[in-house]
Amino acid sequence: MSSPILENAASVSGAEREDVAGLARQYGPAVFRAAWRILGSRAAAEDVQQQLFLRLLESPPRDVSSWPAYLTASATRLAIDHLRRQRRWRMLVPLWKDDPVDESPDEDLERQQAGRFMRAALARLKPRDAACFVMRHLQGLSPGDIGRALGISDNHVSVSVHRARQALEAMHDKEQLR
Repeated sequence: MSSPILENAASVSGAEREDVAGLARQYGPAVFRAAWRILGSRAAAEDVQQQLFLRLLESPPRDVSSWPAYLTASATRLAIDHLRRQRRWRMLVPLWKDDPVDESPDEDLERQQAGRFMRAALARLKPRDAACFVMRHLQGLSPGDIGRALGISDNHVSVSVHRARQALEAMHDKEQLR
């Protein structure tokens, strides 16, 4: 789904502001969900969402072939950066579920601990590997969409996802030995 919105833009005019506003209306909820799944905080996800669209106003990208993939990738990277800056993960929710689940207190605690571990582990990965992993496994994007959004080949996406999975498994195994 290619869109001419903001292509070949050198500076932001009134028309381009309207284009960014249209993107925000159309893809804002998806950007919010991408950030929320990583951050687990509504306020932090809203901050990432706002930051992303402000950056589009300040510095519009050129030649975007898939706005959903581009915006999801950007939201993912900004959310991971947010995690790295904050180093606080008080509000924990599962990364892979959209809806709250009725669980016993023990199951809820276990899920929260898993969420805390995943956030900390993602923050320790190389940024590209973490972004590829999150976009592939948490956002459900195809390697082709991820590659176009990040400007890398499909094969590089698959290698990055594999590296991230191996690193996460190693971190998990190390954590289990504690």
